[in-house]
Amino acid sequence: MRWLLKRKFKLFRGQTGLTLLETLIALAILGLIGVAYLSALNTGFRLEGIIREHVRAENLARAQLEDIRYQPYQDSYTVSVPLPSEYSITIDTQPYCAPEPCTPDNNIQQNTVKVSRNGKPLLTVTDLKTRR
Repeated sequence: MRWLLKRKFKLFRGQTGLTLLETLIALAILGLIGVAYLSALNTGFRLEGIIREHVRAENLARAQLEDIRYQPYQDSYTVSVPLPSEYSITIDTQPYCAPEPCTPDNNIQQNTVKVSRNGKPLLTVTDLKTRR
């Protein structure tokens, strides 16, 4: 039975433990990996909020343009889409001007909808409307 114990301890002869330097290097590598992972998560969460804001702005602009499309042909339009409190919409209406040379066409109207949140512009969408 004694020979089993001696043999067991022979397996560990010649092996030394980790030095303090090796342990510190391993911890530094794990720390860098952790910081990179948490930084990526933080960036993802911030980007998700920005994307949600732009999607909401795009939905508001499209809804307003759809409402303009089904209204009678007018010189100006008012905002008719219900807005969240921090969002605002401005509508710019003018006759369409074909490029080079610019000749305004009174039968085609160019409607530009600008969506802002807390005064910060988010999205500008332009659409054309014709007289029926």
